[in-house]
Amino acid sequence: MTDNRNDSTEDILLAFVVEQAHDKATLDRYLQLYPHLSGELIDLSLDLRLQRAAGEITTPADETWVEASLAAFRATSPVQASTAVVDPFANVSSQELVSLRRALDVPSGVIQGFSSRLVDIASVPAWFVDALARGLQSTVDDLRRFMAAPPRLASSVSYKADDAPSADQKKITFEDLLKQCKVPDERRRQLLASRE
Repeated sequence: MTDNRNDSTEDILLAFVVEQAHDKATLDRYLQLYPHLSGELIDLSLDLRLQRAAGEITTPADETWVEASLAAFRATSPVQASTAVVDPFANVSSQELVSLRRALDVPSGVIQGFSSRLVDIASVPAWFVDALARGLQSTVDDLRRFMAAPPRLASSVSYKADDAPSADQKKITFEDLLKQCKVPDERRRQLLASRE
C-alpha cells in the first residue's frame, strides 16, 4: 500500500475492508498511514470483528476450505474440469480494486456487490461485464461462472448496504445494487445503457 494522502476516505476504507487479515498489525499499519482517519478505521475494525464474532463473515480459511472441498468433489465427479469456478477476485490486491473502481467510475460497494456474488449477472450490461473482467484480468466466461454461484458473505457489503447480508441472501439486479450504493441517476443510466 502506498501512502497517498489524496486517496478518498471511501477508497482507504475499501482498501482496509478487502485486506486479507483485519488483525492488530493491519490496523496499526493503516493508522500510521492515515492518522486523520483513525476514528473511522477503528470503528470499521470493530465492526468487522463483531461481524466475524457473530459468524457473518467468512474468513479466507473458510473460503479455502470450501474451494478445496469443491475441488475434491469435482475430482471424483464425472463433470468436466473445464467447468471449475475460478474466483477472479482471489488474487486482486486492495489497491487494484481501488483502481478498478476508479476506472469503472463506481462506488466501492458496487465492486463488493460483484465480489460477494450478490448481483444477478444476467441483469448487467455486457459491456460492463467485459470491462469488469478485463479489470480483474479474467475472462468474461470465468466471471460469469463465478457470479452464477450463490452469494457469499462479504464484510464490506454489510458495511455499504442498508441491510446486513445473510446466508440466504437473494441476488439483486445491477440496477438495485447501483441504487443501494447511491449512484447518481445520470451515472446509473449510463451504467445500465447497453453499448453496441
